[in-house]
Order: sequence, then structure tokens, then C-alpha cells
Amino acid sequence: MDITINEQEGRLVVLFSGDFDNMASSQAERGLAPIFERTDCDVVLDCTDMSYISSSGLRILLNVFKHARANGHAFILKGMEDEVEEVFRLSGFLQLFKVEDV
Repeated sequence: MDITINEQEGRLVVLFSGDFDNMASSQAERGLAPIFERTDCDVVLDCTDMSYISSSGLRILLNVFKHARANGHAFILKGMEDEVEEVFRLSGFLQLFKVEDV
């Protein structure tokens, strides 16, 4: 899995590529560390290239969501493939996060 973080239009955009599975979780926690240093903007998770997410991946994203919300900002999902969207839906996470069209 690869993680890229860019700032676009005053938001942090996180692009995940590949499987966000249990093996990738520690890499994801390290890769997402810069987000926790920021308190001034919304966070957008671009799932366009994410092919799978596990429960450990959902837990990590929940921590990002809590950080953004605690600082008065949104955590937004966009570009989900059907299989990834189904995991978010079954876990109830789609009710927490804002979803944006690509």
C-alpha cells in the first residue's frame, strides 16, 4: 500500500493505493502521522485506488476522523469502489463520514 498526502484547496487529500489490510496498518499509521500535526483543515480520503480495507484500516481512519472533528473539521471520503464502499456501509462508517463525488 502507498500513501500520498497533498494539500489541495485548503484541504489535506490522502490518496491510498492498494490494500489497506492488517499488514499495511502500521505503515498507514506512520504515513498518516503528518495529519495529526495539522489542526487547520478538512481531511479528504481519496479511495480511488484503494482495493480493500480491513477492520484495522477502519480503526485507523476512525482515529483520523476523531482528530479532524475535534479540531472542527470534516473527514470526507471520495472515489470508493463498490467493494470498499460496501465495507464502509456494513461497518456503519458511511453514517459518520461525509461522502463526496469524484
